[in-house]
Amino acid sequence: MEKCLCEVGRGANLSLFRWLITKVSVLLRKCLTVCAVLTICLVLLLGCTVSSTTPLEQALSSGTPTLAEFGRGICIPCKAMKPILEELAAEYKEELNVVIVEIDEHRDLTRQYGIMAIPTQIFFDSSGQEVTRHMGFWPKEEIIAQLKKMGVD
Repeated sequence: MEKCLCEVGRGANLSLFRWLITKVSVLLRKCLTVCAVLTICLVLLLGCTVSSTTPLEQALSSGTPTLAEFGRGICIPCKAMKPILEELAAEYKEELNVVIVEIDEHRDLTRQYGIMAIPTQIFFDSSGQEVTRHMGFWPKEEIIAQLKKMGVD
């Protein structure tokens, strides 16, 4: 009895397919190994550190009071607050951390701190505990008054 040509072809194609899958999987494993090694080398050469801490988390763990503003670069009141925050950062360099948190880049922090409107400024004491918060534009003089209440001169 003769075999159908399609059955013979199917058997040959199946063994060729298995061989091809084996070769491709070996190449993929080698490629992934090479990629992992290259990544490690780049990190070592460039002195990069892989860290999941945000600037806010770093500031809160520094032992210094922190003023954090949650905002967005295109928000008009946020734009108006930026020069005020930069001035405060320069004037209180040793006594206060000033951190601007971009809500689009740090959605997890935005949710964590329950931000409902921007800009929102949050004052933290030296132990990282929230003292007070304010929503909207905040004049520099009022921020300085709050700093004095917290003992930051």
